[in-house]
Amino acid sequence: MKSKNIILTVMLTVLPTAMTAQENIRKAFDALLDEGNIEIKTQHVLERNPDTGRKEAQSDVYDLMVVSPSGKCCVRDILEAFDKDKEKAYTVKSDDHAGTNYISLAVGDGLSRSVPIGNIKGSKYIYACFLDKDDPEKKYRYAYAMEWVDRKDKVQVRLAVTYATTLNYRQNKRSVKTITVNGNEYKIDIPGHAFANGFWLDGNNVLGPDSLFFAREKSAESWLSEFNTYKNLFQENTESPAANHYATSIYKLCKNAKSLDDEEKDLVENEILKLRNKTNDEFIRQLFDMSIERLRK
Repeated sequence: MKSKNIILTVMLTVLPTAMTAQENIRKAFDALLDEGNIEIKTQHVLERNPDTGRKEAQSDVYDLMVVSPSGKCCVRDILEAFDKDKEKAYTVKSDDHAGTNYISLAVGDGLSRSVPIGNIKGSKYIYACFLDKDDPEKKYRYAYAMEWVDRKDKVQVRLAVTYATTLNYRQNKRSVKTITVNGNEYKIDIPGHAFANGFWLDGNNVLGPDSLFFAREKSAESWLSEFNTYKNLFQENTESPAANHYATSIYKLCKNAKSLDDEEKDLVENEILKLRNKTNDEFIRQLFDMSIERLRK
């Protein structure tokens, strides 16, 4: 127990300590982490600008299994703390897990890392975002989140704190692509991914080099090309938070696979089974199972 308390003390020092706006939430997080009768897994990221020493990215994630009555009280206290601090936050949201209904909290610039919240089946989650009071440009924020699911004799909990640029700042940095349609030029904000074949993707919509956004049914060739792109991205990032995004994108594709014939569906199903075997994440494995079910409808 003594060594466990030492580990907890070290972890607690990672949490931000000088933020009065979210003081109640921070104290409530600390109280739960200071409980002795819990199992803990942690992940930490901290990046600073090497020239200025300015913090640019932070991620502290605590996966807990709360079993003591006092620990369960701390979970309720955290919910009350979110309510107390909500007037000082610029975003507060709560929701339930439902299929693919989860959110990702950005870390840093939001391009390479994020923390998924809402992945646990049957869970509920809440998060709040606060501007960094020490940032004169007001482009950085702290996000606090809790996800939890009551399992009768214990409560599974994920606490997360991330530091990143605000969503508004990131949106202003989006890429703008100019295309020409019938001799007219259009500037289009592209929040998706660029591919070598000249197509851009934002989930369900495809932007080709000679057209505006369209949401029509994809051809089999386009569908398979898109699937293969996500498949390769998933294989390259199986241990990354981005794996959730790529698995979800494959699921979205499989929900609309009418353009594929039976032989093509067999090919896709075999590839999805290979992807399923590459991850131990139960949520992603279930998502791939659902993908195969949708593929056959």
